[in-house]
Amino acid sequence: IKMKKAFSLVFMFLAFALLMVGCSDSPKTVAKKYVQALSNGDVEEANKYSTSRTHALNGFAASMINLGDNLGEDTSKSSDLKEGLEEIENARVEIDGDVAKIYSKEGKDPMILKKVNGDWKVDIEK
Repeated sequence: IKMKKAFSLVFMFLAFALLMVGCSDSPKTVAKKYVQALSNGDVEEANKYSTSRTHALNGFAASMINLGDNLGEDTSKSSDLKEGLEEIENARVEIDGDVAKIYSKEGKDPMILKKVNGDWKVDIEK
């Protein structure tokens, strides 16, 4: 009976560990959430999906989007966003340990993501 109990506990632990690993968003999912947040000008949300050294860039990008909106420029934000999200969805992803590179277009620098405390985060380092 003790062996059966021990086996049951080990099984429950492994199931929990697999569940926790499965809950982590993929690099593509994080990249899409990040792009969506920036497109909405939501710096706080973009910061959730990026490393701390990327936060200043998030603020700059959001302010540029807001500036364009305030100047009445037709930035076709919804079509640009849709295109950007499709690029990420169709992109090639290379994962090497705690670094992921998302290659969305030929000749374009990849989007870099790093694992921070088990979660993928957009990073500015090349």
